[in-house]
Amino acid sequence: MTPRPITTCLLAALLCGASAAAAQTPGYDDRQMDAGEAAQLQVMREAVAAYERTAVELAASGKPRDLAFAASLLQLATQAPRDASPGGDAPSQSSPRDPRVARWLQLASARAGSDVLANMLVLQAADGVDAAIRTRAADRWRQVEPDNLAPLLASGSAVDSWLPNADTYARWDFHYYEQLRWTQATLAAHPPRADEAEILGGEDLAPDAAAAVTAASILAAVAMPALNPVYAACHGDALEATPTRAADCHHVGQVAAERSDTSLATSFGLSLLQATGASPAQLAQVQEKRRRQDWRMLEWGRISASQPDQGAAQFARLLRDPAVRSEQDLIDRVLAEAQVPLDPPEGWQPPRR
Repeated sequence: MTPRPITTCLLAALLCGASAAAAQTPGYDDRQMDAGEAAQLQVMREAVAAYERTAVELAASGKPRDLAFAASLLQLATQAPRDASPGGDAPSQSSPRDPRVARWLQLASARAGSDVLANMLVLQAADGVDAAIRTRAADRWRQVEPDNLAPLLASGSAVDSWLPNADTYARWDFHYYEQLRWTQATLAAHPPRADEAEILGGEDLAPDAAAAVTAASILAAVAMPALNPVYAACHGDALEATPTRAADCHHVGQVAAERSDTSLATSFGLSLLQATGASPAQLAQVQEKRRRQDWRMLEWGRISASQPDQGAAQFARLLRDPAVRSEQDLIDRVLAEAQVPLDPPEGWQPPRR
């Protein structure tokens, strides 16, 4: 059987469902759903029910990580639109927040202590739910890692409150792969039933690969920091806001480009270095770093797409290797296994340029 695309996993279904709900909201699109859209929504409802079951099982452990992750899963599940039918007059509406979310978050926050990963999970789950819980989780994380910019970015702290002290931060570490491994292991320990796996589109993947893909999808939905405020503070006229603004932004760019654990942060750091480059030589160096990153990202995508399962099994296998500590490590391994050089050929430019 031909494996289904990775996009058929849980989060793709959930996010598509949330978009469908928005499209049925008054003022956005007054058209009625057709039968195909209604069928898709029904499949999605069945899929999220499976993860509501997982959330309940996790919360029963009483452990802070489990409680926080359960709160995130339950919120993703309740993004599913309800009361929508083909040809109906009433638009679909998102379900109200389940009261268990707040209860689980309170318990997770009270028990997280100095566990960085637990506090990260609390931060993510409390977004849009409880600002005080988010603040406390970020504070606990910062106390453990005072040199890390990630807690400030994850909590959405006002840029002006920390940017003047940018030189005190030496890394941009979201512990992304630590969190990814924990999430994968947690999902693998609570596998979907056979009927649920068919709904979720993961029955064609090995259990560890399906869990890895779903974990990555969940993190894509809940773990990405808002970078627009930093971008706005470090580009254009904003660089003249204070005498040290350009230097502060340049330092943040260096930290992100050189001491981060995700490609997203590296790309963002390069954009800040481009905006604050003081000489043609600095700008040329940034362009070369960007060219190298573009090559790696494009080749990673090409290599994964060439595999029957779009790289899911390889992804899961590399996650099991503790030497893979960042996305950059994983990409380098994928290219090495395919015998693709890490550096682009001389004169190569990405297609968009």
